[in-house]
Amino acid sequence: MEHELLDEYNSLGEIIGTVDKADAHKEGRWHRSVHVWVVNSKNEILLQYRSKEKSVYPSTWDCSFAGHVGAGESSLNALLREGKEELGLAVDTDKLTYILTNREVLPYGTIHNNELADIYILRQDVDLSQSVLQREEVAAAKFFSLEEFFAMAKTDALVPHTLEYEVLKGYLLPQ
Repeated sequence: MEHELLDEYNSLGEIIGTVDKADAHKEGRWHRSVHVWVVNSKNEILLQYRSKEKSVYPSTWDCSFAGHVGAGESSLNALLREGKEELGLAVDTDKLTYILTNREVLPYGTIHNNELADIYILRQDVDLSQSVLQREEVAAAKFFSLEEFFAMAKTDALVPHTLEYEVLKGYLLPQ
């Protein structure tokens, strides 16, 4: 099994050391992740369908791409890496907007996922026919209208990033 080291954080969001990802999930240690929501010029949102092999929320729709921020890595570098790995996507950083960092507690079975999730919106057109999906992570990717997306957010079809969906409404829906 490959070990992935993450920075560990205290309750104030300060780095206090490093921790193996498996231990962080087993023991509920705080670590950083990135969640990127791609919105195209038609105002549709790209969701990925998580592989059935995923240990957390398999076979569930989720953000466009996401991942853990490695020890010593910046959120920006992590999201550039994850976009390339999961979708084969070259992120145009000029179209990227940081929204906020969400303190997310997301338990699943024996996993205690305590994350500082840096949330971004990427307003970039993506040709899904040119995407190269990382099959062990992503089973499919599809654009949805914002109405469809926010209706799905009220069901168990999506990973329950409840606060994140409320924040996204403020950025994506007309006021």
